[in-house]
Amino acid sequence: MLLAIALAAGVVAPTDAYLDQTRTKWEQFSKQIWSYAETGLREDKSAQAFEEALQKEGFTVTKGVGGMPTAFVATAGKGEPVVAILAEYDALPGLSQKPGEAKKDPEQEGGPGHGCGHNLLGTAALAAGIAANHARIEEKLPGTIQVFGTPAEELLLGKVFMLKAGSFDHTDIVLTWHPEASNQVVTRPRLALTATDVEFFGKTAHAAAAPWLGRSSLDAVELFDHAMSLMREHIQPTARIHRTIKNGGLVPNVIPDYAKIQVWLRDQTGAAVQEMLERMRKAAEGAALGTETRAKVTVLASGRDPINNEVIGRTMQKHLDEFAKAVQKEVGAEPSGLSTEIVPFGPNHGGTASSDLGEVSAAKPLAELNVVTRPMGTAAHTWGQTACAIHPLGLKGMDVASKVLGATAVDFLQNPKLVSDAKAEFARATKGKPYQSPLAMDAKPAVY
Repeated sequence: MLLAIALAAGVVAPTDAYLDQTRTKWEQFSKQIWSYAETGLREDKSAQAFEEALQKEGFTVTKGVGGMPTAFVATAGKGEPVVAILAEYDALPGLSQKPGEAKKDPEQEGGPGHGCGHNLLGTAALAAGIAANHARIEEKLPGTIQVFGTPAEELLLGKVFMLKAGSFDHTDIVLTWHPEASNQVVTRPRLALTATDVEFFGKTAHAAAAPWLGRSSLDAVELFDHAMSLMREHIQPTARIHRTIKNGGLVPNVIPDYAKIQVWLRDQTGAAVQEMLERMRKAAEGAALGTETRAKVTVLASGRDPINNEVIGRTMQKHLDEFAKAVQKEVGAEPSGLSTEIVPFGPNHGGTASSDLGEVSAAKPLAELNVVTRPMGTAAHTWGQTACAIHPLGLKGMDVASKVLGATAVDFLQNPKLVSDAKAEFARATKGKPYQSPLAMDAKPAVY
């Protein structure tokens, strides 16, 4: 495997020695998180394991951030620059898998599993943050290292509520990665997404004896849903509307006074999603008016299209290329730093997934790395990724990610100009568009 050879070839970075010495420790830690397989906002054992590991390394850990018991911010050092690495650790429902099995074989039928590899993601971020802090101390570098524990990424709400709580206010640079089937610095866009609850409040009555006294919230949901279906003809081809009725009443012989439909809106940009959201609010108001009920639209979570910071991205790419150079040197090839197995930096195809990462990128300079943790043709959110997330294939990719993230973090501690360049690029990209939370002032994080 290309990147495994690179590890053996010994690419030198300030964080490499520590990560080489502790590789087995982090592999065991990742397996531990894999075994917990806790879904969003329920990652109690996982979050505790991360917090304890960071505290043992001298980090100050603030727990329960943003009203979420499983969110934390760990800090080491003082002063600027403040470099953050994002960890995720939530699993997905229904993707349980026995370790070591190359066919679908759930360990717990219907149980959760790490079908997006967040045990790898979180562990690499943890190891990178600790390694960068060791380098900071040894080289007497100025600045602060942060490790953010961001829960419930699959619900697109962890980072949004942490932003709302001001957790990122003093952060200068944000680094993250995701397990993938390719090695690259992410430059492709993702789809923006806003998740909402649309509730209708009516009046109960006996459905046979006196239905005229009732006002059906279910009628309002049906009318609203029909309006949204008609809207599909009049939105951009890139837009998507997903919905499910969460509550349509309790029994048929009672006119329901409460009903709820959940709607997700996606498009290529946050602005386009916001436009759809305003149209959706009008549809809800119209349905309520037509049924003499009351409508309430609540934004649950959000992930806008990310702003990928090129200065940070190219710094990450430099370290990815160093792995390729090490391999090429090892096999006697021209050490160009590029390979068909590491995608060169530059525009690549757009994605159809969404993430709350986009919210952070609208508030702070951010770049994301992808590293191979599963075979080509194996999709995320499947039992196959769960299997790979505890296999040496996934663990080797995790090792690479930790080295690239750790080395990149140290680069920003060492080079103030890199920090100022990244911040200047961010300022240009967001000029006239200061970050505003999509959440209501009184919004509370919840499983939805």
